[in-house]
Amino acid sequence: MSRPLRIQYSGALYHVMNRGNARNQIFGNLNHYQLFLQCLSETVKMWEAKVHAFTLLPNHYHLLLETPLGNLSRAMRHLNHVYTQRYNKMSHRDGHLFRGRYKAILVEEDAYLVELARYIHLNPVRAGLVKRPEKHQWTSHGHYLTGGGPDFLTTDRLLSYFALRKNLARRKFHEFVMDGVPEQLQKILSGSRWPSVFSSKNFEEWIKWNFVKDLDDELLEYQPAHKKDVSEKALQKVLCQIMGIRWSEVVDPSGRKAQRNRAVAIWFYRRYLKMGYGDLSRQFGVVPSRITAIVKNKDIVNEEFESMVDAYLKSEK
Repeated sequence: MSRPLRIQYSGALYHVMNRGNARNQIFGNLNHYQLFLQCLSETVKMWEAKVHAFTLLPNHYHLLLETPLGNLSRAMRHLNHVYTQRYNKMSHRDGHLFRGRYKAILVEEDAYLVELARYIHLNPVRAGLVKRPEKHQWTSHGHYLTGGGPDFLTTDRLLSYFALRKNLARRKFHEFVMDGVPEQLQKILSGSRWPSVFSSKNFEEWIKWNFVKDLDDELLEYQPAHKKDVSEKALQKVLCQIMGIRWSEVVDPSGRKAQRNRAVAIWFYRRYLKMGYGDLSRQFGVVPSRITAIVKNKDIVNEEFESMVDAYLKSEK
């Protein structure tokens, strides 16, 4: 049976995990941990990826990974292959190190992103290695609290969800992590089969519209080459036609109705362009918390309006 491809696109975020073959150790000593971080740094530079969180444990690792170039499979194949080669050479052994293909969940940003960062940072605590996540040397949690860290780690995106001032954001992030992982999420990630996507219903609809028909299909084969591209210019044109307004009224609204039109535009930007929350905030001059509320509000757009936009966009191609 052929293995399904991953859902891959520019800017996609993933929770990635891989274990040692037969649950054997993949990090036996200090040198192995350092070697993996070196390989991860090289992978990030080569494939222009971003690491938002990581945890290394004796027999497995977790990464919260962003791929601006939509190249998860290549990046992970490089990381696992190079680390295995160097580990085998260092340990005077040969053969497989990992149990097989890594697990990966496509993650919607905002609340879902920070939830998985919390899960990743608390892994050493659940494993009984430490009592507090910042005490584990091989996790990014301590770097979130003090700054610094390896060159491949980026903390700004997650911290920005908690406060504008770094010190306050670090404190709030730590409090959030220490609140613990919700029981339902723990149950999902403890299962043998991870879901394809961890997200809101709107995000899942966007994924299905662009890539797949059924996210629950066990034999799911993703087809990123068939992604239905929608240009920003085409989306602006369609929204203005349907709402009977000029785009300048959207980016600089005056009055309650104009502000609602802006909210509609933000909702569609998120659905069709998959624009990040930070980019939406800058594009429309709206604070991130308001962006979050708009994207998650099911009443912003009704089905009839949504279908009309779909039809207009298809006619633009």
